[in-house]
Amino acid sequence: MSRSTIQRTAGAFLLAATVLAPGVLQAQDRASRLRHELGFWFGASNPLPGSDVDAVLDANVGAGGFYRVNWPWIFHSEFGFSWAQYFSRGEQKLLTVPVYGALSYQLPFAFKVNTFLKLGGGGAWIEVRPANRSGWDPLFYAGLEFSILASRRLRVGLRIDYNLIYEKNQDPPPLYYLTLANTDPRFQQTQNFSVQNGEFFHFGLMLSFVL
Repeated sequence: MSRSTIQRTAGAFLLAATVLAPGVLQAQDRASRLRHELGFWFGASNPLPGSDVDAVLDANVGAGGFYRVNWPWIFHSEFGFSWAQYFSRGEQKLLTVPVYGALSYQLPFAFKVNTFLKLGGGGAWIEVRPANRSGWDPLFYAGLEFSILASRRLRVGLRIDYNLIYEKNQDPPPLYYLTLANTDPRFQQTQNFSVQNGEFFHFGLMLSFVL
């Protein structure tokens, strides 16, 4: 191989390295800056004040868990679930297990307290007792979080989650079901039975670990 061929090959190699190296380093830097978080929260779960379910159900204690990663682009992806059981002023009680996925945006404020806005959706498992009616319903999710990094691996804070459980797509139970399953005369007339969306909010203390 001649000297000129070697020089041309070396020059092409240096040019390729100069062009490609920054892109490779940037890709590695992005991968190294991915931060995975795994956490949970515990606090109050309440029917939304003024909503249809607020007149029927009482507040109770709830809990949940979540996973979050700072991707894609300027957003975070968050996946989570919660659990809450609500008692009524009568004999009925409601169990809800919402499961959601959301995009989260951290407000670019130069404060030690981090503020996250969240928006997403999913599904909610609903179980009504003692009627033994259960199933999945569509879910709209919104959230607000105030948290701080207490250390490189630990985040603590407060979070507020809003759940809209969409049930108006369902029909009321048929008259024969209401008649056979209930002796209460209020359930004997379908005009007195309506399907309403469930609106709930959770206010809890959160703790997450940066993996």
